[in-house]
Amino acid sequence: MDIKELLTKQTNEAFEGEMSLMGALQGLSQEEASWRLNDTTWTIEEIIYHVAACKIEYCKQGFGKWDFEYSKTEGNIQASLGLLNKAQEHLTECLSNCTLEDLDQPISTKFHGQSAAHFFWIMIMHDISHGAQIGMIRRAYGAYTDFRPVKGIS
Repeated sequence: MDIKELLTKQTNEAFEGEMSLMGALQGLSQEEASWRLNDTTWTIEEIIYHVAACKIEYCKQGFGKWDFEYSKTEGNIQASLGLLNKAQEHLTECLSNCTLEDLDQPISTKFHGQSAAHFFWIMIMHDISHGAQIGMIRRAYGAYTDFRPVKGIS
């Protein structure tokens, strides 16, 4: 498996695999998406927009691609999830269009101006970390109250 295949696999897993961003969003209601844990934390809907906007803007900076208008979709969780999915499709398209040589080259992004491979790795970690954040908010909201330990782990 080469680096492009690995990054593609990890990008997909971080977004919609077993312990993924989309996994953390399963069954999300509008009420839960709009709930704020406290005055200093984002709502889940704000996190969804943040993740989507990062994918869009960093791909635009690094690869010069994104031809669509987008705006915040607060109050409409289906539109928020639609934007997130469209941003993910765009990110994976940018990765798909990279050659192995492209992945070694630096790309110009505001915060992650290293190689393209490093950029995609940052996006993988971004999905995972925000998925965990969403899970924590959902637990505080009361959505995940049926905790089941993993077999063999006490």
